[in-house]
Amino acid sequence: MRQYLQLLWIVGPVVACLAGCSGQPGESDDDSDGLPGTGGSGQNPPTGNAGTQPVAGAGMSSGGVSSAGSGNVSGGSPGASGMPGASGSAPVAGSGGGAGNPNQKAIPDFKFPAPSGADQKISSSREVDDFDGKMGRFIGDGDLGSGGNGEGQDPLFVIQAGGSLKNVILGAPAADGVHCEGSCTIENVWWEDVGEDAITLEGSSSSNVYRITGGGARKAADKVIQHNGGGTLFVKNFLVEDFGKLYRSCGNCGDQYERHSEFDTIVANGMKSVLAGVNENYGDSAKFVNIFADITMKICERYQANDSGDDPVSLGAGADGTYCIYGPGDVAFH
Repeated sequence: MRQYLQLLWIVGPVVACLAGCSGQPGESDDDSDGLPGTGGSGQNPPTGNAGTQPVAGAGMSSGGVSSAGSGNVSGGSPGASGMPGASGSAPVAGSGGGAGNPNQKAIPDFKFPAPSGADQKISSSREVDDFDGKMGRFIGDGDLGSGGNGEGQDPLFVIQAGGSLKNVILGAPAADGVHCEGSCTIENVWWEDVGEDAITLEGSSSSNVYRITGGGARKAADKVIQHNGGGTLFVKNFLVEDFGKLYRSCGNCGDQYERHSEFDTIVANGMKSVLAGVNENYGDSAKFVNIFADITMKICERYQANDSGDDPVSLGAGADGTYCIYGPGDVAFH
């Protein structure tokens, strides 16, 4: 009997505790024990999605999945004392996601448009003042129909000083594209297959202002924008693909000028290209904000130019704050 009473004295509290003891992991609704939470309990967050590599274009997810296009990783589902998910790999700039590292921004969804109506052939340069192409496709014919990229070709369109060209698609062949005789506005113009150059900027005045807004160009074996005159160029919301240089201040023209350029919201796809080439010895400058470029590209290259026709000499590439102006937050590589 004494042994039976001793056993009952030991087993009784154990049975009572099994029925109602608190403070065990996973049983309490209070995360004050410091264990990682999943929203209401003190359990560890589920594994498998914390800190995963984001997918470009995906939106933000909870549970530790990285937000695409951002430099941050969101934490686990909220809990009173839950710990965030582990940090993931560096995200690639995508078309979705929230704010984060300034050089990991959402890439604008620029696309080449479909033309309207039948192709319109141009056999000699067409001079325009203010021309709206209504999204028609224009192609070179006759003397403008060689389809090559050699120097000295005539353009399809010549914009008179102070004029504009908008809502035009230039197909192939495109000869020497578009020339501006002075200040001009080019809006929503697309080059499907650049010939010699897409745009040539002329005019000697330092007060010339050239504005290119919207549109895009692709398949440029050499340059997209050739700046031969003086003044300042502004390019905004532009798509460029498979090209040599987006912009080049002429490196060996007979008449040289100080030239300036600013680029805002440029999507540049392709490999081993240069966004802008400027002439250091003539005081050029190129400024960049909201640039989305292939990781193999140079953003800005400086040259020692001349007026004798000789090949210019490269002086190096990269931001310097004077001739090539941009910071880490201005460029997102993809």
